[in-house]
Amino acid sequence: MPINFNAEENRHTYVGRDVQQDWFDLIQKLVDPGDKEIADIGCGGGIYSLAWVKMGAKKVTCVDSSQQMLADTAENTAGIPNIIIKQGDALCTGLPNNSQDIVFERALIHHISPENRTACFAEAHRLLRSGGVYILQDKTMQDVQLPGSPENIRGYILDVYPHLHHFEMQRRPNNIEVSHGLKTVGFKQIKTISLLEKCTTYKDFSQLATDFQLRKGRSIMHELSNEEITHLINHIKKFLGSKTDIVEKDFWTVWIGIK
Repeated sequence: MPINFNAEENRHTYVGRDVQQDWFDLIQKLVDPGDKEIADIGCGGGIYSLAWVKMGAKKVTCVDSSQQMLADTAENTAGIPNIIIKQGDALCTGLPNNSQDIVFERALIHHISPENRTACFAEAHRLLRSGGVYILQDKTMQDVQLPGSPENIRGYILDVYPHLHHFEMQRRPNNIEVSHGLKTVGFKQIKTISLLEKCTTYKDFSQLATDFQLRKGRSIMHELSNEEITHLINHIKKFLGSKTDIVEKDFWTVWIGIK
């Protein structure tokens, strides 16, 4: 069943790692975050909110609909004065019109039904000042259906459980759909970029297996039973069981629109 972001057992699902240089390098090519006001919508545990602060943001407003995720954000960003935490929905954040220089949404829109995505884009457009930048980062079907490998560990999930292709097809954004939706609500200069982002380095396979057992950072894992996850881990062990310093990377698509 789909992940319940409000469930207590899913606390700390999206914390416990640092943003890697691949992401910083891409963002710094796209925008100058220095002295900017930024809304991180669907902020999860606030990992990327912290990254925006590190790049010099004046203020980062962390928005999420889940109180559990916001509790993680508060814990993860404690003591940082220019981070604001607010409960809100991606379709209706409650933030003022024309109040942000950058709106950032990572791994969010695949949790929004296709019929509501245009409303999500419109809300981002409403929040941005003239000349503001909307940055969406998510996985398309092309990103998730790449086969499993030591570089693409996530790919083993669909290798072992091909029935999840249908699940992914129902929720993953389509590049044409997103680009059209951004144009429809008024965004200009729309660009699409591919990103291979280093995610986590595991010291050995047992550490990776623990993350998989906890379904950490992977909403698709909530579609599998405990027994199915154990079977998946045993499959991956055939390829990675003896390795150390296992580097997990994720394939992403990034869309950029200017108001």
